[in-house]
Amino acid sequence: MTARQATPVPVITGMGHYFPPTKLTNQFYEGLDIGSSAAWIEERVGIIERRTVLALDDVTKLRRGETTLTTLRQEGRIMPIGEMCREPWRMAKERSAQAYYDPNVVISGTSVPDWDIPANACAIAATLGLETTAFDVNSACSSFVVDLHVARGLLLSGQATDIAIFNAERYSTRVNFADRASCVLFGDGAAASIVSTRPGARGLAVRDTVVISSPAGSQHVKLPDGDFFSQNGAAVQKFAVTKTVAVTQEIMKRQNLQPDDISYFVAHQANYRMLMAAVEKLGFHHDKHLCNVQHHGNQGGAGAPNVLSMNWDKYKVGDLIAVAVVGSGLTWAGALLEVV
Repeated sequence: MTARQATPVPVITGMGHYFPPTKLTNQFYEGLDIGSSAAWIEERVGIIERRTVLALDDVTKLRRGETTLTTLRQEGRIMPIGEMCREPWRMAKERSAQAYYDPNVVISGTSVPDWDIPANACAIAATLGLETTAFDVNSACSSFVVDLHVARGLLLSGQATDIAIFNAERYSTRVNFADRASCVLFGDGAAASIVSTRPGARGLAVRDTVVISSPAGSQHVKLPDGDFFSQNGAAVQKFAVTKTVAVTQEIMKRQNLQPDDISYFVAHQANYRMLMAAVEKLGFHHDKHLCNVQHHGNQGGAGAPNVLSMNWDKYKVGDLIAVAVVGSGLTWAGALLEVV
């Protein structure tokens, strides 16, 4: 008799990140007359600056009502998400090195798409020259782990061997720049991840994923068609902290782990104050907490994978990384990654 073949473990063999070069500083917002000082913004949310696909002049014109998003699109002044994905894709392939194979499947998760149809995954794949199965899996700010959850299922079932995940966000194009409660939170960015079950794959092994939703809270965070982002701030802040803690504890419980067993913790980059509250409740040492929200803002579904990518060279074999994301839906999700 032949020995039973071990179940392959999906491994993230490479990741990449990208941020537009234009910065939205707190000082810029102060000059935009939104009713908040630079010091107030940093004190309230812990964010110093964020990036945007828009030119600063265009942001000012949007604030003054001198242009519209439709006009900016028609003039080609908004970077398509396919273009945003070029650099993270290059970086992810380079990090995968000899382990790279063209993906069987491309999955995209974004809150601010270019298209209703076709799927944005198809548009991204076309931009990058990938001729393969492509579809969208969107779950707002939880998209990265939800995408990883779906990819893991496809890989473990043998329906794919190599999957590319893209999370590109441009919230700066869908916030009201007169609303200080929301416009100061968001920044733009894109991430790419390559996940494989090929023998000998090295990178971040996906040991576990969990996805949970409460549709009863679906109206707490909204981005209606043709309208601005809005949220029930008080309810969402409590939800974000509570569920970030809960899903992290759930993923550790499933794997019989304690806080000291976790090498690094990465969460949805909602705002720095929220992140620190969650870290304290989880009992993680601050050195284990990886984040970028102070200088990149809330990047929606791109936030957590961007943090993972930015710290790629820091990881050592055997490290355990807990990932927790929360978002509209309401949905929260967690993943446990092990460096192999």
